[in-house]
Amino acid sequence: MAPKLVNSITRAVNLCESTLAFGKAEEPAPKLSRVHLADVISDVVDSERLAIGDSDVSYAEDVPNTMMVRADPEQLYRILFNLVRNARQAIVASGKAGEIALRAEEDADNWIIHVTDTGPGLPPKAQEHLFTPFQGGSTKGGSGLGLAIAAELARGHGGALLLCRTGPDGTDFTVTLPKTLQD
Repeated sequence: MAPKLVNSITRAVNLCESTLAFGKAEEPAPKLSRVHLADVISDVVDSERLAIGDSDVSYAEDVPNTMMVRADPEQLYRILFNLVRNARQAIVASGKAGEIALRAEEDADNWIIHVTDTGPGLPPKAQEHLFTPFQGGSTKGGSGLGLAIAAELARGHGGALLLCRTGPDGTDFTVTLPKTLQD
């Protein structure tokens, strides 16, 4: 547990520093390295499981164990954490049981990570300014920065964060990371 606690504290410090700096400057360029994607996703899911409380939220992970991506591990964690946290909050707010699934695949040019949920979907107002800082939030008490930061971090990797689908049966986001800068 100690290494996970230290990693969580380090991430919290980095998140606070990055959030404070968001209005002043762009996110720093990613420090790219080969990253074991299943480990990053496992860390995100483990962190979110701690936040579930008594809510009926389950997680599914479908990531090839051998998949290595070229990314900044901290920034990739933040991208996925923001998506999974938002999904969890939407499911919990609905008062219904739900599932969050993370799935990864690759093609010749990209690594593709899908984050889907069975929540209530995004309200139309949130969809209008989804990736705009301080305007895309759909939960009370949210800052509206999570998706804006996640999209900027994905762009910093040369990739993209896209909303593929949303509706009363859930939401599907896709993170695409290009392979063009492979070592």
